[in-house]
Amino acid sequence: MKKLANFLIFLPFATQAETFHAPQPVFFENNTLPKQIEPQIKTQPKTENPPASSFALSDADSTKTKFEKLINYGVLKQQWHLLKQLLPLYQQQADYDETLYRYAMGAMLRAEQKYDEAISLYQQIVVEKPELSYPRFDLGVMLFENKQYRQAKAELERAKPELSPQMQQFTERYIQAMAERQSWQSDMELQYTQTDNVNNASSQQDIILGELRFKKDSESLPQKAHGFRYGVGVNRELNISGNHFVTANGRFSGVHYWDNQDYSEKSLYASLGYRYRSALQTVGFTPFFEQNWLGSPRYSKNYGVVADFRRELTAYWAISGSFSHTQKRYAQEGVARRHNGYINGASLSLSYQARQNWLLFGGMEGSLDRSKDKEETSIRRGVNIGSVWEMKDFVSRVSVRYVKRDFQAENFYFPMKKRQDKEYSFNSTIWHNKLQWQGFVPKLNYRYRKIDSNIPEFYSRKSKEWFISVEKDF
Repeated sequence: MKKLANFLIFLPFATQAETFHAPQPVFFENNTLPKQIEPQIKTQPKTENPPASSFALSDADSTKTKFEKLINYGVLKQQWHLLKQLLPLYQQQADYDETLYRYAMGAMLRAEQKYDEAISLYQQIVVEKPELSYPRFDLGVMLFENKQYRQAKAELERAKPELSPQMQQFTERYIQAMAERQSWQSDMELQYTQTDNVNNASSQQDIILGELRFKKDSESLPQKAHGFRYGVGVNRELNISGNHFVTANGRFSGVHYWDNQDYSEKSLYASLGYRYRSALQTVGFTPFFEQNWLGSPRYSKNYGVVADFRRELTAYWAISGSFSHTQKRYAQEGVARRHNGYINGASLSLSYQARQNWLLFGGMEGSLDRSKDKEETSIRRGVNIGSVWEMKDFVSRVSVRYVKRDFQAENFYFPMKKRQDKEYSFNSTIWHNKLQWQGFVPKLNYRYRKIDSNIPEFYSRKSKEWFISVEKDF
């Protein structure tokens, strides 16, 4: 009833004008939701093995010798099904070689991605027989694959002098790769963009309030804009011990419209956090801060924390998720009075690599947006599906998203309605890895977004963008 009274007080003043200025939408809303990392097609890592030796069974060989030859053959040729049968039988031999057994069992467990067990077996080998360089090399590679970089480097450097020249080269590649992965990484992007609704406005011109009809002013209708998006970022993950990492990330990005500069955006983002990484899973906890500008003045700032995880379920399936808590603060007093508050958001995704060059993914999301004004408090629920496809060097990414947003109190202008939005979006990106210059890869992008609201006069809108982006990872 209080809002209805306020509305009735406001209405006589509104009737004096021929046109009506619609309420300004809130910008940078997407910055307060959980950041979702786009799934990538997995490539099988190439591993290096010691040079193969000749293999031949003889009638003169003892049972133990035949077992050992077959086991060595199984390891070198990666015949894991053969080793599953041989190793239990070999272990039953009274005089079996425990070192060979551990070596073969560890190799098989590594292939099954049971890294903790495999590493433990190889560590036993090098403790008991430190002179064995090839098992130590394999131990270093397994530690590398399991993201235990400090330990991997120590084992590889110790094994290197005793290896063949060819294997020394392999060892140096692993050491260099670890140094590169833990160094500062940078990226940049630049893209031309155009939009037919830069101000996120509804295209409906007439507003009916009760029995009164108003027309929106020109600033309240969709506006076109042309410009370019840009972004530069740096990040680093440093292995401090075991599978534990310290992470740091900084990024400056935005969009500049030369023909509608009031809607030019800039964002400065920084984070420092912790991450647990292994061959099969990643868990992170990252506090962050973000400052946003709209036009020239400061518009808003967000700060909070993101917890995320990813787990490889099988060679084909992976699951990931995130939870975020974001405090949102707006610089303009009028906006702050209504929209200051917090957002709790969560997402869960599942991906399936159907083929070596084809990835399918989908997920669900939800968030509670708590604002000072209960009218602006809302609950979001959404689903999304998508695909990544590669054909030689041609790559395409397509995704579709649906979100329903329910507001918790009656709207100020329409006191008998609680606002409800349904959002539909489509994104596609196409590029060719060979079409590049100095590492800069051009990508063709298309974005479409439509919002159907039960208050279409203010909140229903749609926008579409075609743009070319140029990206490079350093």
